[in-house]
This record gives sequence, C-alpha cells and structure tokens, in this order.
Amino acid sequence: MNFKSLLLNTLLLLSVSAQADSIGWGSQPSQPSRPTLPSQPRDSRDQHDPWGNSGNTNQSSSGRIIEENIQKYFEGQSRFDLLGDQYIRSQLQGLKIKDITIVASTEQGQGQAFMVLNGQSIENSKIIARQMSSYTFRVDPFANTFGSSLRSIELSMQGRFYVEKVIFNLLETSGSNGPGPTRPSEGEKVEIIRQQLNERIQQEGGLELFRMFNLGLERQGQAIKRVTILARSARGFGEASLMVNNQQASSSQSISYNSTRLTFDLPQGMRIGSEVQGLRLYFKGDITVEEVSIEIVKRGGGQFPPSSERRFEQAVNQRLYDTSGVELRSLMQIPSRFDERLVDSVELVLRNSDMGVRLKLCQVIRDQYQSVNCGVAVTISSGPQVVRLNSVNFAKLREISLASRMGMIDIDRIAINFK
Repeated sequence: MNFKSLLLNTLLLLSVSAQADSIGWGSQPSQPSRPTLPSQPRDSRDQHDPWGNSGNTNQSSSGRIIEENIQKYFEGQSRFDLLGDQYIRSQLQGLKIKDITIVASTEQGQGQAFMVLNGQSIENSKIIARQMSSYTFRVDPFANTFGSSLRSIELSMQGRFYVEKVIFNLLETSGSNGPGPTRPSEGEKVEIIRQQLNERIQQEGGLELFRMFNLGLERQGQAIKRVTILARSARGFGEASLMVNNQQASSSQSISYNSTRLTFDLPQGMRIGSEVQGLRLYFKGDITVEEVSIEIVKRGGGQFPPSSERRFEQAVNQRLYDTSGVELRSLMQIPSRFDERLVDSVELVLRNSDMGVRLKLCQVIRDQYQSVNCGVAVTISSGPQVVRLNSVNFAKLREISLASRMGMIDIDRIAINFK
C-alpha cells in the first residue's frame, strides 16, 4: 500500500468516526457538547400532565399519609364533608395535599363519585365497583395547602355507597407549621380511627377502647400515639382520664358544660399487644361522651385490611320460624378467625310468606349474668327482599343471634359486615 492509499484510508476512518459522533453514538465524557441518546424514553406525563403527578398515584411520594375511618353508608345523591371532624382539620392544617384516596364500594357496582374541592370538581367522576377498592383523586397543585388555598373537601356520590376510609396523601414539602398536632415523620403512616357516640355516664364509669375499636386483632404491633375525646358535663364539672393496662397513664382533665375536646398523649413506642394490652377511658361526673378518636402510627407502611375481611357473605338455605334467638354461626359456616370481630350489620336475602314478620339482632353474653341486648326490630313485608339489621352494643360475632316473631321466612343468603 503506497502513501497516497494510506492517507485516503485514514481520512475515510476519521470521516466515519465524526459522523458517528454527530448522531450521538460515540460521545465521550470529555466531550459534553456532543448530543447523546437518553438511556430511557422521557415520561410523557412530564410534558402533558398539568398536575405534575408521575409514578403510582395510589401512594404518596414521601410515604406520609393521614387516614380517617368513615365506615358509613350513603343513599342516592349524597355529599359528605371530609373535613367535618375538627380533629382531622387540625391534623391537616397548613399541609400540602398531593391527592386523596377513598376506599369504597357500591351496591350495584355502578356508583359515581366526585371529589369537590373549594366547591368545584377538577376531574371527571369515577365509577365505584361493588368490590371494595381504592380510588385516587388529584388535587390542584396551585390550591393544595389546607387552610389557605384549599378550604373545603367534599365527596359527592350518586348511588348506594359504603365508604370505608379516606386517605390524605401529603406532599414531601409538607412540614410543621408552628403549634398544633405533631406532623408525621418520614416513613410513618398515621391513621385516625373514630367513633361518634352519645354515651351517657352518670357519677362514674368508663369506655373499653380495645372492644370499641377492635384493637386486639388487626392492630397488633401498631403504636398508639394519642387518644382524643369530645365530651360535655351536665353540671359543668367532670373529669376524664386514660387507663393503660389498668394503670392511670396521665393526669385527669376537666370537662365543662360545653363540648370539650381533651387529648391524652401516650409515651412514644407503646405498641398494641406488647406494651399496650388494655386501653380504657375513665370518667367522673354526669358526662355525655360525643366522640372518641385514636391516632395510630404504622411505621414502615402498613397495609389496609383485605376487603374480604370486612365482609363475609355466604349462600344458605335456612327456614326460620318464631324463635327468641338462633346463633348466627349456626346458620352459616364461618371460620373461627371471625369469632372476635365486631359486627356492624347483617344483610339477609330472604323470602317471606307471612305478613308482619319481625326480625332483630341480639347480643347474648354468656357470663355469670347471662345478659341479652337486642337492636331495633324490623317489620318486613311478604315476598323476596333484602333486609339489613344493625348490630348492637359493639357485639362480637360469637355473641350475635337472630330473633324472629310472627311468622316464617326462608333465608337464601346472609352477609355480615364487620366494623
């Protein structure tokens, strides 16, 4: 090969190398000015999503959430104020909300739900299925700070709804805003469970919170942060204290004529099942308890209970005559793990051949006193129908019996809804 040929080959190789560099295949770290192909395609949501949400919208990017148990039924066209509880409002005050998730189901599987923020809905409705599932609604990033740019949050529903809980997913930039409830730290999920009551206590008495909130089964290992009550005193003076494991955990607090909100903080790290085996509110005076809330910290995540565990449904073929009470467990084949669960209501799919049959649920406690507490009786008409009976007195499944009067019914299916 002569010198001229060698020179031509060298020039040709340099030309190919330069061409390769110009389309981004041969750039080196020392040559940042040359374009390169990105290692992954750019997410189109970064360009077209005005809300700035990317990734999985069912979880907060920072892992920080505030949960509120609802556990209510809604009929027809309903609107529910998600900030109606003052304690939830105080927890969210000053925080930026990324999105809001509801855990819900509808009777026919075709219910529609809107999230109404500051009186307006920012996206189309969601169809809510019959199976319990979670649905996430976005929040306008330019109006997401509760208490300033975000003033009201309502859930609008069309259909027969059951709403289990609401989850407020917080932005990572949310932080403490001066005095007020402690904000959840990184890696913590805070759930607020609440019972609205009208419980009258005269002279002295208490409320067993383990039983009321079913803390002994699903909450093992979770930490109780604080207990909050709303109560009033008929005579203008009363006292409330919190008992942990039958020991007074804090000093007594006073209750006045008007509705008074009292908060009892527990030492950090007191977990259900290990440090906390019992939790009781103790009152002195003529007291009416309107509400009890418990703030629970689930470190490192925590999952929702499986939806199937909230409802147990089974086809049966049972004929029931006049009876003062038959155990619900004897009418169905129910796994023993449900025995200690608190029953919210029972739905019966039945056929009635007699007019005026009356049904009710009763709680039978087989102790030394053999006490029986019954709910309101429901009078049913003839023909096929679905009847819903409410439970009574925080009754456990093993304590529930079904009583009937004035005729005969054929039960095709029974569904038990748990608290």
